[in-house]
Amino acid sequence: TKSPPLPVRPGSPLPPFRLAARNLLQARRTRLFRLVSSSPYRRYRHAPRSPVAMSDSKREASPTENAAPLKRGKNRGCANHCRRFWWLHLIIFCCIAVLVVCLVIFVGIPNIAQAKLNDADLEVHGINILNSQAGSYTIEINSTITTDGTVHADIDPFDGNMTLADIQDAPAFATLQFPKTTADKHQDVNISQPVQVTNLEAFDQFNIAFFQNQTVRVKIAGKTKVQPAGLSRKSDVDFVKILDLAGLNLLNGSRVADGTVDLKASKGETNFRGTAEIPNASLFTLDIGNATFTNFADGKNLGNLTINNLFLRPGTNMVNVSASLDQLAILGIIAKRPYCQNGIIPFKLLGVDVENRGQKIPYFLAALASANQTVNVDIGSILKKTLGGSFNLTCTS
Repeated sequence: TKSPPLPVRPGSPLPPFRLAARNLLQARRTRLFRLVSSSPYRRYRHAPRSPVAMSDSKREASPTENAAPLKRGKNRGCANHCRRFWWLHLIIFCCIAVLVVCLVIFVGIPNIAQAKLNDADLEVHGINILNSQAGSYTIEINSTITTDGTVHADIDPFDGNMTLADIQDAPAFATLQFPKTTADKHQDVNISQPVQVTNLEAFDQFNIAFFQNQTVRVKIAGKTKVQPAGLSRKSDVDFVKILDLAGLNLLNGSRVADGTVDLKASKGETNFRGTAEIPNASLFTLDIGNATFTNFADGKNLGNLTINNLFLRPGTNMVNVSASLDQLAILGIIAKRPYCQNGIIPFKLLGVDVENRGQKIPYFLAALASANQTVNVDIGSILKKTLGGSFNLTCTS
């Protein structure tokens, strides 16, 4: 291809230097025109194409041609938005931060404190019921609370209501005043306080369950506040613990270890004195007082038995007993089988009176009168000790 010639006015000869310049300019235009004509862009642009090919090429080329401008447009738009509304983003961030802090303080920390309190273990080492009176008593509890020690906090003092856990909506039979404690890994919790019997029916119900069963479940519940270390705000938590406490189990295993019979005593006077062995499998120390029982054997009422100053401690208790018994009825029973074979008569004892410091103690009486206690008495050995060789066991029926 040749570039078009430079225009020359007809009939006007050129001087030699003008002619040389014209030829040089014409040569440069020719080279430039050749370069442009031979470039791929020019061939692609001027090459004949079918409509389908042109459509496909447009579709293929459009993403490449438009991608860069769109991307640059989005980045510029985001930057412009941030420059214009940075204050709005700052306000949103501050609101989110405040919301998170409030959720942690008002929701997260109370939930953590409640979970730690739920996981804490309350262990009771001893319970003393002392100074028993008709409408009050003194309670002493030695216990420990054990935690994992990962959270350091102070627990406010609170009132804990004691109820029977196995009875739905059971009324409280006592209220304990828990002192201020900490969430240390091992914390001693000792309570000593007078208790007024405000619900005698509920306290009777507890004493009956405690006396009759091998185990009694007691629920202690109350509301308190926990203040984690480093925070000034206290969180409300619920203190709920269920304790499995060993009961008296009807004082099973009680027996009269030794005794003497007064055959010369008048009717209605004390004619039997002895020593009884009473086991207490619980952790309770009980200041009961003077307890009187009606005695039954072989279906007959044999009289009353009294234990003065009954003070039950955990373990085996040796106590003095005295009784006014129907001696003739006992001699008739000891002659029957199977009692005449070993001389042991099982007595059924049922509480009829409890007094302490001159006052009737209704809650202890409710327990002792709720069920019979079986006490084995070796009447054969006692009679032989009293009468000597003149007494021998003989079965008449």
